Amino acid sequence: MNKKFFAALILVFMFAGVNQASAWTGYFTLEWDEVSKFASDTWNSTADYVTGLFDSNSKPEAKSDDTLPPHLASNWEKLTGSLSEALNLRDKHESLPDSTWLPFTEDKASNTEKINKLLDRALAVLVNGHAGDMRRQAGELRAKISGLSKELDELRNKKITAPDKSYLFWELTKDKADKRIAFLENELSKTEAELKNVNAKLAESLNDIGLELNTSQVEILLNSVTGSELLQNAIIFDNVKSVVAKLEELAQNETNSFEITRRYSGMYLVLNDLLIHTQQELIKKIDGDYKPKLNAIINEADSLRNDALKRSRLNVYTQAQRSSFAKNAESNAVTIEVAKLYSQLLDSQRKGTLNTIKSLKLNRDLAENTYRTVRSNDELKGLIRSGMNLFDSINALSMPELKIFENGAMRLEFEEINRRLKR
Repeated sequence: MNKKFFAALILVFMFAGVNQASAWTGYFTLEWDEVSKFASDTWNSTADYVTGLFDSNSKPEAKSDDTLPPHLASNWEKLTGSLSEALNLRDKHESLPDSTWLPFTEDKASNTEKINKLLDRALAVLVNGHAGDMRRQAGELRAKISGLSKELDELRNKKITAPDKSYLFWELTKDKADKRIAFLENELSKTEAELKNVNAKLAESLNDIGLELNTSQVEILLNSVTGSELLQNAIIFDNVKSVVAKLEELAQNETNSFEITRRYSGMYLVLNDLLIHTQQELIKKIDGDYKPKLNAIINEADSLRNDALKRSRLNVYTQAQRSSFAKNAESNAVTIEVAKLYSQLLDSQRKGTLNTIKSLKLNRDLAENTYRTVRSNDELKGLIRSGMNLFDSINALSMPELKIFENGAMRLEFEEINRRLKR
């Protein structure tokens, strides 16, 4: 049995009924959230302490190699193991049949599936690091803000019909609603401030890896449907640069081993495949999901605008109604304008990503040829140096312009379009 789990079981009786209680006391008092947080913190710290009593031989945290960031050093075996396995499968790919009906027999399709799973394992390592942590934290905070806003809206609606007093302690009253609303508003304010701080730190981290984006641009990018993928790709590129530099260093230490040198050049080749795959996935999302949805939004807004303009001129409606139709037409005109700007943004991202794929494929051609013919670490060194020069310039190719807002109304419309695209 897992020791952490066993330790947690010991604590169950200390907090029995906490989760059940929270189901109907969410609106009971402001103090409940503080109690709940205290219980959660106590659970975690006590479980860690109890676990320590059972695990006196726990392993120390892995130390980072001098030339690798800690998150890569601690996962080096997992990463290189996945790359090596993918390379072995890649080597036998051409000898496999395109398809087969025989059970337990491999073909190109099944082999590709295995390779993709190994690349996903490698990607799980390559998306980590300080910038990656900041990106994920920003995503979590945005999700929290969305949840708090939704709960606030629901609670304000429930407060309308809530009684002033009740003898049923689980029933929501106006006073309980007010306390909960005050708590949620405070939480929302703190979370928004925390998100702003995280975005600033993320901008700093991205500047460190060669992406000169200010806090405002980071916020726009994170709020766009492709922003998360673009930032993730930038982080992957930076991690790949560190991995490639380490492979070069290792290859230099094995000057007399053809097999090892060939293995390192093969791992470099697989890293190129991995980078191409991440870019192609973004193109698929833009072409197959985001652009069709965006075109549908533009067509719907245009239809509504024309209908509203026509009705705004009909005397069958009152002056107030005609005025409202005219405002609806203006609103849909803004939607169309922002959606078209959004479409231009996606086109810019698509063009930059295609340029990246083109550069990577040219580099992959050289990597594959070198892998199959390498005879010394000098050839590998030349290959890696050319690749490092490419990686240094690649992020600039994939990052779009982020200047599309002329006023607050356009920004709000941009956020609304994002919400619709993500549905």
